[in-house]
Amino acid sequence: MAVKLVLNAAMVCASLAIPAAELQAQCRLCAASAPPDGSSGTAAGKPEIPLQIEITANLDFSRMALLSSSGGVVSIDPMSGDRQIRGSIANLGGMALHGEGRLTGEPGRSVRIFLPERIQLSAPNGSTAELERLQTNLPTLARLDPSGRLTFSFGGQLRVRGDANGRFRGRIAITADYE
Repeated sequence: MAVKLVLNAAMVCASLAIPAAELQAQCRLCAASAPPDGSSGTAAGKPEIPLQIEITANLDFSRMALLSSSGGVVSIDPMSGDRQIRGSIANLGGMALHGEGRLTGEPGRSVRIFLPERIQLSAPNGSTAELERLQTNLPTLARLDPSGRLTFSFGGQLRVRGDANGRFRGRIAITADYE
């Protein structure tokens, strides 16, 4: 009977569609206008280099199937990329990947990266799932290297409920600010 449930449950594939092309950061401190006091963007008198985020690898939970209507949770660790499955979900193989990104900006500057608390993912058939507890591998306050770059990885939990099925997609609004 369990095999029949696996075959009858539509496959749940969760792959986050985040374009690999370079994205402009949603950065409150990277405004094109000069500071209100009329000074330049940095202490050295040079204009501040805007922060940019490039996603170099998508967050991908791979393939799984619901075994019952009780649902379950699939987690991907941002440090190791390891996947853990809890609840009524079967692993159908494939390679799960943590997401990876690169932040570029003013060399040596401290930055903070913010991830949303929860994202609703949707499948073409109308099914939904939630991506929650998003985390990066960075400390709360990170620093760009001498060339103005910082690479990071991110992961989270995919929560699938009841009869959800399909290939779930969504966008993660990653924001970054200079400190």
